[in-house]
Amino acid sequence: MSRETIERLRQQYTDQYVVVDASRPELARFQGMTGRVKTVNMNGRALVEFGGAGNRGWYDIAPEFLTIVDGVPAERAAPKAPKPAAQAVPTSPAS
Repeated sequence: MSRETIERLRQQYTDQYVVVDASRPELARFQGMTGRVKTVNMNGRALVEFGGAGNRGWYDIAPEFLTIVDGVPAERAAPKAPKPAAQAVPTSPAS
C-alpha cells in the first residue's frame, strides 16, 4: 500500500466514530459497539478503540470492514451524573 493511500485513509478515518461489519466472524464480538478511530497504521489498518465495558484496547481493523457513523454514540453522549455535594462535617466548639 502506498504512502499516499495510507495518508488518504488517515485523513478520512482519524477521529471518526465507526461500527464494524459484524457478519465477519473475527469482528462479531464488536457487534452493537461504536468505536473511535485513533489513526491508520502503516499497514493501512485502522486502530479503533471501543470504550464500553472496560474494553480499553486498540484493535487494528481493515477499513473495508468499518462504516463511519455520524455523531457521538449514545453511551458517550449521555451526561454523567453529577457527584453529590460534600456535606460539611459539624465541628464542636473548642473548650
